[in-house]
Amino acid sequence: MTADEHWERLLTALEQDDTILEQTIRDIRATVPGYDDVPDSALESSVRRNIALSIRTVRAGFEPSPQDVSEADALASERYAQGVPVGSVLAGFRVCMSVILHRLLEHAPAHRIPADQVLASSTILWALGDAFSSRAVLVYQDKDLARALADSTRRAAWIGDAVATWMEPAELARGAALYDVPTSAPLRALAADSHPEADVDRQRALDDWAERAGVRILTAVRASSLVGIVIGEPTPGIHPARLTAALGPAVALDELPRSFESASAALRAAGAVGRTGLVDLESLSWRAGVHASPEVTALLRERYLAPLEDTGSFGEHVLEALEAYLTHRLSIPLAARSIPVHVNTLRYRLQRFGEIAGADLGDLDTLIEISWALASRRSGPPRGGAS
Repeated sequence: MTADEHWERLLTALEQDDTILEQTIRDIRATVPGYDDVPDSALESSVRRNIALSIRTVRAGFEPSPQDVSEADALASERYAQGVPVGSVLAGFRVCMSVILHRLLEHAPAHRIPADQVLASSTILWALGDAFSSRAVLVYQDKDLARALADSTRRAAWIGDAVATWMEPAELARGAALYDVPTSAPLRALAADSHPEADVDRQRALDDWAERAGVRILTAVRASSLVGIVIGEPTPGIHPARLTAALGPAVALDELPRSFESASAALRAAGAVGRTGLVDLESLSWRAGVHASPEVTALLRERYLAPLEDTGSFGEHVLEALEAYLTHRLSIPLAARSIPVHVNTLRYRLQRFGEIAGADLGDLDTLIEISWALASRRSGPPRGGAS
């Protein structure tokens, strides 16, 4: 017989040796953790495939690359579904190769196989192990990523539904248990504007605010808004940086949609009057009406702002004086110092406003109406109203 014939005879004998299969299964069961839930039939089937792959690779006579070991995909996918850790999968494959290599070393002399050919075959087997490991690890990474994305999608969907819709009690309770949302403590709904290009920064700003305010938040993007659940009572006076976020009132878990309606209204109102930071309807007070009552807003802008449109920069100075006067509780000295201008200059500008707009700054209703009109300037023309 030629050397090649001796070699082929040895490989054929290894293929037909059922004791390799039996020993490999025993060794995996005895030494590799994580296979408790793998049925005997499944393990036997995969070991047979691994033995066939190993002998076929040795017979080919060259070190394989990961692209040559497609069998790793099916095995890794099967073990992933059975909950076997990737390290155990790799260890199980090494056990199979080790048994084959020992049998090869054991029977090589009887088949007149030279030592250098046995050494070359052992190198090929360990290269196969590396190639198999690389491919199996990639399968696990892909599946971990897919599972994480699926979990994240389910989590976001539950948060959005819990906040914005009236969910079935069982589904609400199931999600609360999964995501550690208390069912007995008061919660608040949160709403913030969402823009895809800035969502990451907005989320960081909200996470930073939550840490400083001593609360935990769960957030999700729903429609055009970033919505969330606030767990705990935020420390007063702490605001998110470079972001407007609105809170609804504290409610029970199943009342979150009512809290979200309030938060959404506050967010719209804040945008209408140029408010940033943390807002709610209580802090916005009458300013919520600027957005909610566009007809009234248009009327008041026409009454108090339109007469100044043709006065150029002087009109801007007058509006600045009005803002300062109202902000500083009708104190002319404080208002003048805040701009800053001389007190007589401030008095003159207020007087001219009264003359131009026909407004009595001593009348409480007039002061409220002017405040309303000035608040609306921060968001541009009102919906459907005058400029």
